[in-house]
Order: sequence, then structure tokens, then C-alpha cells
Amino acid sequence: MLKSPVQLLMLSHARAALVRAIAASASCREAQALHSLAWKLGLASDVVLVTALLTRYARRGLLGLAQRLFDEMPRRDVVAFNAMLAALGAAGRVADARALFERMPGRTPASWNAMVTCYCRAGDLGSARLLFETSLCAGRSSVVSWNAMIDGYCKAGSMDAARDLFDRMGSTLPDVVTWNTMMAGYLHRGEPAAAIAMFHRLMQVQQQEHRLRPTTVTMATAVTACTQVGDFALGRQIHLQIQQQGTRADAVLSNALMDMYFKSGSADLALDVFRAMPPSRRNLFCWNTAIAGLGMNGRGEDAVAAFHGMVRDGEVKPDAVTFVAVLSACSHSGLVAAGRELFADMLPVYGVPPRAEHYGCVADLLCRAGRADEAARLVRAMPGRPNAKVLGCLLLLDAGVRVPERQEGGGVRMSEWAARRISEMDVADGAAYGLSNVYASLQRWDRVEEHRREVSAAVRRGNSKGPRRKQPGRACYDSG
Repeated sequence: MLKSPVQLLMLSHARAALVRAIAASASCREAQALHSLAWKLGLASDVVLVTALLTRYARRGLLGLAQRLFDEMPRRDVVAFNAMLAALGAAGRVADARALFERMPGRTPASWNAMVTCYCRAGDLGSARLLFETSLCAGRSSVVSWNAMIDGYCKAGSMDAARDLFDRMGSTLPDVVTWNTMMAGYLHRGEPAAAIAMFHRLMQVQQQEHRLRPTTVTMATAVTACTQVGDFALGRQIHLQIQQQGTRADAVLSNALMDMYFKSGSADLALDVFRAMPPSRRNLFCWNTAIAGLGMNGRGEDAVAAFHGMVRDGEVKPDAVTFVAVLSACSHSGLVAAGRELFADMLPVYGVPPRAEHYGCVADLLCRAGRADEAARLVRAMPGRPNAKVLGCLLLLDAGVRVPERQEGGGVRMSEWAARRISEMDVADGAAYGLSNVYASLQRWDRVEEHRREVSAAVRRGNSKGPRRKQPGRACYDSG
């Protein structure tokens, strides 16, 4: 039955509205309801509508539904093929993606981009590079293909190969995504100075050509690199530039700025960044950074207040990292009562089970406050066997603290007990070697030599590979 022009117009509007609704649907149930509505309206075979549904299902991890929709389409255009290709690639179905790619009736640059990205995600950089070079020869590549290939090398840590490709692009082809990818690659490889050098080059290109505008990702990466190298002056300069340009800092950039200011000792400037964020954009990472940063700067009471502000806000719930941050803040500021209360409330009030690192924070808090007996009881009462990180906090306790020990009759010092427990777990642990220092502090030189002989003998027997090197800048208890 032929439809009237009015009916066709209504269907056209309905299709457009459905496509928009599908793209914005927050759940699979909503997408399926819209799918049912499309079927009732007689639009179930519409290629644009079905492609939108296919993409939504794939993004929600329902690859089977997406594949069924694709297989049942009476007519497929190149957009539908590309959507299915991207879905297979995202799911790691490399062989299926390549088979679909081979039987596509027509390939666009997006098709080549999807396949290159698929290989890169799978870690098959050899196949990705071969396909990439083929696309160049066929004239079917785009900057997206270059970016996908560079990103693949960066994620694999092959920064030399990534840089070779970047330089091969010349001065006009790279877009801001290319620059961001290179900067992030250097940063993740542990080369923040190289990331900063890339940032300076980008700013020069931007000033000369006025075609590239740094994004919040660019600025966040640059600020993080400045923090890692300790160039806080440049970090502040970048922040000033952000403000002058009127760039609206998102949660990632705000978090990077806060972290930089806290680590430079400028806690008030970090709080200014935090307060400038709309409450709805303060995610868990931002709250955790604020709490940890305040504690790092000796402002334990403010850290506890920030924690309670986070709880009152109600938008974000504290997690295990939050409690490490606030308990560490209590420890460094001597807030025994607050630390005890927070630790006691973790599971019953906030639903976060205490882990070894939380016990370590509280033990450290009690030890610093001179409550060594209480720290000893806490560690001995914790569920499971305390690990080296927790016991490490007790190594250098006051000489008067003693714990029951059958071998010693009247008990031994807590530090000695802790080191022995560590030694029993792994004789190669640096904390176990620390027992020699404990004996030396007591001027018990006979036990120093005896303990060292025991450890050396264990190493020779092959029970360990020798003492672990302590990483520079890391305490015996890692609260992060």
C-alpha cells in the first residue's frame, strides 16, 4: 500500500527521532525498546536506523545482537559494514574482522582505519603496519590511520618507531590527536622530559600556523609531565595559559593541576582548582587527590574535613584508595581519634572492607602517637597474616614494647617480632634485612652477625635471590 506524502514525512521525522534516541540511550533495555518501536513503525529494515542500533548494541558488549542485526539487513551500505567492522575489532575478533574487511564491496578510509586499529589493539603491529602501508599505496589512508598506527607503537612502548612515523607525517598532516598521542606515549614510557619537548614543539606550530588548538588532554599531559620532572614553574605557566585562553578544565585536567600544586607544596592553589570545579564534575579521582594532597602537606584536619564533605555531597562514594589517603593524613598529623573512628566505620558505614594497607596506616598512626602496644594488638588481631608492608611499620618501635613469644620466654621487642615475621615470609625482603639494624640499635652485635649469617645461608640454599632493592623515594609502607 502506497503511503501518502504526509505519512512519508511523519515516518522520516520518526526515523530521525529514533536514530537520535538510540544514540542517546543509556541502557540496552532502552535500545531494545526503541528497536521494538522501530519494528512496529515498519522501520526495522531501514539501513540508517539498523546501523545505529548495531553500533549501540556493540558498544554495550552485545556483539551477538549486533551481528544478528547485520546479517539480517536486506541492504547494507559501507557505513553499516564499517560499523560492524569496528564492532568486531573492539571485541578482539581479529579474524572475523579481517574476513569481513576482505569481502566488503567498497572500502573507505574509515574501513582501513578500523582494520589497522583492530590489529593494533590485538598487539599485532606487524600486520597493522603492513595494512597501513598498503592503505598508503592505495591512497586510502587518512590522519586517523596514522594516529592509530602511532598509538599502537606508543602503547607497545616502541617510541622510536612511533617517532619515525610522526616525523614521516611532515609538518601539516599531524592533528592535535597525533601530538597528544606522542606526548602520552613518552609520559607512559617514563620520559616526561620528551613529552614536555613535544609540548613546546606543538605550541610553536600553533603560534606559527594557527591551525592546531591544544585540548584539555594536551594540557593535562603536559602538566603531569611537569609534575614528574619537578618543573613546577612551567606547570604554573601552563595553568596561566589555560586561564587566559578561557579553556574549561575538565576533571582530568583539574586533577592533574591539583596533583601538581599539592606536590609543589602549594596546597591552597590546589584547593582553588578543586573549588573552581562544579560539584557535579568532582569525580572520585578528584576527591582522592584532594584528600591525599592535603595529608601530604600536613593538613590532616582539612583532609578529614574533605572526606566528610565528599560523603555529605553524596554524588561520589569513598573507596579503598580514599581510606588509604585519609588514614595516611591522620597518621602524618597525629589525628588518633579521627583515624580510629574512620577505620572503625569503613565496613559498617561505608561498605569498604579494610585491607592490609589500611591496617598499615592505622598501625603507623598509633606508632607515631606512641601507642605501640595498641599497634601491636591491632596487627596481631588483623584477619589473615600481616604482610611485610604492615609489619614494616613496626620495625623501629620503642624498646619497651614487647609481645609474647614462646622462644623468648618473657617476650621480645615488637620490632624484632615484626622483622622475624617478615623473615619467615620471605628472607629476601629488605625489611627482614632491617632486623640487623634493630639488633645494632640495641648494641646486640652477636645477634647482628647471627641474623646476617642466617639470611646469607638461606640465600645460598636458593631460598631467595637476595635482598630486594628499595625503590628510591618509597617508604617501607607504600600507602598508594
